[in-house]
Amino acid sequence: MTESEKFIMARISGPYGVKGWIKIQPFTVDINQLLNKKEWLIGDEKSSISYPIETSKIHGNSIVAKLVNIDDRDAAFGLRNKTILIPKHELPALEKGEYYWNDLMGHAVINQKQEHLGVVQTFLETGANDVLVVKGDKEYLIPFIPHVILNVDMEKKEIEVDWDKDF
Repeated sequence: MTESEKFIMARISGPYGVKGWIKIQPFTVDINQLLNKKEWLIGDEKSSISYPIETSKIHGNSIVAKLVNIDDRDAAFGLRNKTILIPKHELPALEKGEYYWNDLMGHAVINQKQEHLGVVQTFLETGANDVLVVKGDKEYLIPFIPHVILNVDMEKKEIEVDWDKDF
């Protein structure tokens, strides 16, 4: 399965305890997409390995899990900063105007004056709305709301925004 056929759902932030449990930072609102799996693809954009899940549960704003054959803190530490991926075909279909964050990473961001502001690095959840973190000459935090996000061109990998370069 190629990178474009996989979708990053979470990141393993590190070990949890001493018996091989891992702590996971989900990148999805619907964490049941992670909890309902019998195995996870763990790795990075280039390669991943399937790990059977012994057990997993919600722990605050994160997930903790025990993987089969990951039985101590050192083995769990070896998975730190790896990502959990799922095949894209397993994702729910989106409505028009909806996007998966992962699909917008790396998109160029331009304003109405055709000034290049930078590239989407990540997103922030603020509760009220999601925020694009755009890095160029400086960092911009741009709310992902209709009157600011004017157009998303998936083919050009470009997002047009109503945002001044001096904000």
